[in-house]
Amino acid sequence: MDIGFHVVNALSPVADAFDTAMDTDIVDAGAGEGVLFIIHTGAAAGAATQVVTVEASSTIGATAVATVPFVYRACVATDVWSDWTAAAKTGFTATMTAGDAMFQVYVDSAEIAEEGYQYVRLSTDETGNAVVGGVLALIINPRYSLQPSSVLD
Repeated sequence: MDIGFHVVNALSPVADAFDTAMDTDIVDAGAGEGVLFIIHTGAAAGAATQVVTVEASSTIGATAVATVPFVYRACVATDVWSDWTAAAKTGFTATMTAGDAMFQVYVDSAEIAEEGYQYVRLSTDETGNAVVGGVLALIINPRYSLQPSSVLD
């Protein structure tokens, strides 16, 4: 079954997920039309803030990274999303005053390819309290079909 995206566990859910500075696993943005990172948070020990950026690289080892622009939106109530907002290379500040917030960060593969990049990762720099959280990365419209894992696929 082709559902139009491939899911990667970019950062397993953990307590104090964004402690000081955090980078997710590196994702091959060239494998699809774009990458949608989903940050999902649980309990926060008071108001917590992170500066969220996207770093791109021409190699999977990320030996040289550069921040790139992206779009994002937030959900701080059940299924109530903000409008998509363009973020500069400097990113945006995610503030969580209650648990169960979500943020979507989208990077367009064609845009970063124009700059010579193929790989991306989400990067945060926490300046507030500890947050339980994790990050999923979805490769949107993969260029190659995934092999079925069973006869039911």
